[in-house]
Amino acid sequence: MRYGLRVAAWGAVATVALLAGSAQAATYDEPVDCNPNGNQQQMNDCALLDFRAADAVLNIRYGEVMKTLSPQMRVALRNEQRAWLKGRDPACKRASRAYEGGSMWPLVFNSCLEKSTRKRTAELDRWKGREQ
Repeated sequence: MRYGLRVAAWGAVATVALLAGSAQAATYDEPVDCNPNGNQQQMNDCALLDFRAADAVLNIRYGEVMKTLSPQMRVALRNEQRAWLKGRDPACKRASRAYEGGSMWPLVFNSCLEKSTRKRTAELDRWKGREQ
């Protein structure tokens, strides 16, 4: 079941990458060989794909929510989103510090990014339709 969700989510990532233009799509050019039961590199690649899928879903949800907001609330959400983004990567770097330099670091770091991004996506729903 998880593999099926990963394939569907990867399709969403590819669509977002195409829509975002060549500058954004360039970050998705690196080859990946995802196998959740494979060697460490393959598991690392799966974690990267899972994060990319979560990030694509977040960006879609953000756009959907922004369309429902008053101009004043759009500014507030944009500011909150920027603050969240500014803190997400450093928080995951701290959380994965014990693995830094090791082969597991990408798995731990990208899994943290995925979890944080999925949590933020769920939090965006509380903004839908806000007037003030």
